[in-house]
Amino acid sequence: MKRQINLRKRSKIKSTIITFTILLIITFVFIYSMYWYFTHDLPDLTKITGYKPYLTTEIYSSDGQLIGEFGTERRKLIPYEEIPPLVKNAFIAVEDKRFFEHKGVDLKRVIGALLKNIEEGEIVQGGSTITQQVVKNLVLSPERSITRKVKEAILAYKMEKNLSKEEILYIYFNHIYFGDGTYGIEAASRNYFGKSTTEINLAEATFLAALPKAPGYYNPRLHFDRAKKRQELILKIMEDEGFANKEQINQAQEYKIAIAPRRNTNLEIAPYFVELIRQYIENKYGSKALIEGGYTVFTTLDVDLSLAGGRALKQGILELESREGNPIVIKHLNNQKEIDKYRDSQNTSNLEKDKSYQGTVLSVTKDNSTNIFTAVIGIGKYLGNLKFIVSSLLPNLQQSPQNPLSDKYTSPYGYNNIDLLPFELRVGDVVVVKVKALKEEKVNYIMSLDFIPESQGALLAMDVSSGEIKAIIGGYDFTDSQFNRATQALRQPGSSFKPIVYAAAIDKGYTETTFVYDMPVTIKDWAPQNYDGSYLGEIPMREALAKSRNLASVRILMDINPSYAVHYAKKLGFTSHLSPYLALALGGSDVRLIEMVKAFNVFASGGRLVEPKFIVRIYDRDGKLVEEGTTWKYSTTEEAEKAEREGKRLDILNQIAKSVGRNAFTEQTKPKEGNLTENNLDDNTKSDFLTQKEFLSLLQKGDSKGLTSSKTGEHVISPETAYIMTDMLQAVISEGTGRSALELTSTAPIAGKTGTTNDFTDAWFIGFSPKIIAGVWVGKDNHKSIGQGEVGGKAALPIWIDFMKAALSKYPSGNFKVPDRIQFVSTPYGFIPYKFDSSPTTIDFGGTANNYEDTASTSSSGSEIDFLIRR
Repeated sequence: MKRQINLRKRSKIKSTIITFTILLIITFVFIYSMYWYFTHDLPDLTKITGYKPYLTTEIYSSDGQLIGEFGTERRKLIPYEEIPPLVKNAFIAVEDKRFFEHKGVDLKRVIGALLKNIEEGEIVQGGSTITQQVVKNLVLSPERSITRKVKEAILAYKMEKNLSKEEILYIYFNHIYFGDGTYGIEAASRNYFGKSTTEINLAEATFLAALPKAPGYYNPRLHFDRAKKRQELILKIMEDEGFANKEQINQAQEYKIAIAPRRNTNLEIAPYFVELIRQYIENKYGSKALIEGGYTVFTTLDVDLSLAGGRALKQGILELESREGNPIVIKHLNNQKEIDKYRDSQNTSNLEKDKSYQGTVLSVTKDNSTNIFTAVIGIGKYLGNLKFIVSSLLPNLQQSPQNPLSDKYTSPYGYNNIDLLPFELRVGDVVVVKVKALKEEKVNYIMSLDFIPESQGALLAMDVSSGEIKAIIGGYDFTDSQFNRATQALRQPGSSFKPIVYAAAIDKGYTETTFVYDMPVTIKDWAPQNYDGSYLGEIPMREALAKSRNLASVRILMDINPSYAVHYAKKLGFTSHLSPYLALALGGSDVRLIEMVKAFNVFASGGRLVEPKFIVRIYDRDGKLVEEGTTWKYSTTEEAEKAEREGKRLDILNQIAKSVGRNAFTEQTKPKEGNLTENNLDDNTKSDFLTQKEFLSLLQKGDSKGLTSSKTGEHVISPETAYIMTDMLQAVISEGTGRSALELTSTAPIAGKTGTTNDFTDAWFIGFSPKIIAGVWVGKDNHKSIGQGEVGGKAALPIWIDFMKAALSKYPSGNFKVPDRIQFVSTPYGFIPYKFDSSPTTIDFGGTANNYEDTASTSSSGSEIDFLIRR
């Protein structure tokens, strides 16, 4: 009996052991299966350990100002060491107060979140640590599920074994989304407060810490009160958990948070120039590299000159439009009764964003500290605010003022939300306005003028010696038309092309005092005329150019041969097709503004052909110098014409898109021009240059002299010919068609030439000082007349003068350098420069025109050569 009992016990024990073993095996298999289930498809942690996020490509001006940025994620990396402790503490307090204690997962927090979710019957709260948030944002989907949470915990544990706490925080602060298109703490700080993370205080730090939980819900531009309420909660948590003392909390609570106006950097200062850079980077490195690669591009652009050029061009076109019957003010209402009657007649049920309406100016006030006017506009029963500044009140040099007027939109040329007008609006003026932002509590609608001129224009300026482009303004308004008329438009230059022909004649033996006939010319069916219809007969070539005599110019070209003139123009840098016909003397072939500026610069630079440069340096995301001294040029006329067609096609698409409420510029892929060349550096040269951070610091301190490319071009004509042409172009200013620019000669010597085409379809002025050269074109895209009598000296020259006032104040210069082989000779026309051989006892006047001879004799003193003209 006892034995049977023992056998039963042994059997039970054995069964228990077997059962336990089976259960253990099952448990092990289950645990392993679950582990396999959750881990077999876990993503690789390389994306985290080798953290390399999308970075914005940033474009900087010559003085280190940010003028453009392109990227899918607006992010700017900041090293962990540079993040202030108060910023770190604000985020750790609210997001993961035991961050430095756990191993990736905070079990206490997880249990608390689990109980809360059970209580609510759904997932309403997460227990994620900062480490888990990094995992979720970089390698997992944002879905809320048990499976994803388990995977998140496993990966967080693995990450903590591979990275230090500081490295995890570095990734966290640079990767999380803060709303408004910004990623990372540095981009968010600059976006919302207009300053670096290193400069913000505790109040601003806790305000930023409020956003990652729900960036859209707490967006301070849309829901300031929500963000403020959460910020106050974070301040309380920091005090309760000992991250800040009572005094710090009180100061933060009393601090008034100010949200910086939203900026569209690409449109503020130099939109056409920034677009040129964008096209180049995309064409050279690809669109993916542009928006994700994090290039840092240092350019030649001068912010002051770009803003001055934009304002000058806009002012000039507005004045032209006013002269030609396309005024800004539609009509004027003389008294309050008329104003009330007009407003009552407007049956506007509501105002819509981006729609245009006729509005009446009800009041105008001025801020004397900024010279900015605010006009209250009435549209039926609705009121709106329109900010504007009068161009005559602008200083020559003034960058974008800091005005917290509205964060809803950006106007071009450095004045956020402010229109530029040639005059002050008056009460009773009726204007067309566009609603830019809808009414908010206690704030009127935000409006801007909706004035689209019929005429267009372009301005391009560069440094004479280096060829660095200082300003490119490609049209009246970039947001309306992205076609760059400074680099893409092919237009007839009119008389502004004459200096090219005259320079060719100088190298054929002509002198400034060579006589030419200003008399009628008829060649088959072509009979050109002078602008005023008169004839001056025999005149020196100097006078023919100064007074822009067409017939004399045609005769010069007849003598030197049109084919020779075309070949000569190619030496000066023209790549557009030039027809070898006599109409070339009057600018009968299409060229681009940048070509004209480059050719005139040969005269200004002493005979050197200097390619326009627009990029100083390009660094990649790792700070490696990849390119410097990049120049601009079209390699063929066909590419130039293709770029013009593509630019105009884009404008048409943009107009169609706008008609259906879209923006083609932001939603369409821009055409690649394929027109730019660069000078790449070999690996040995790259190591000799500063890092991008060091270079940016030098630019911002104004201490980058000598660090830019020193290539200054090769001589394509003699310094003597260049100087003689400069002297003749100075006569255009002193006694010819450019006399309006005489006011500038008290500051610096000025040379230049006007240009006008048939029926006043194009107006030009190209001019230079010893330091700066600039060109202006005015016309219509449809090649129609800009107005009777709108010659280059009337439509283009005033724009050039306004711009050069700013340029000369910033870039003063001495006189034009006189070459060694130039001597001045006393003539009936004053002291005229002539080029001599090494023994200047005679003047070589080979190839004189119209059967007239030029002779010279040495004066008795030997110090002066008296020049005689024998008739």
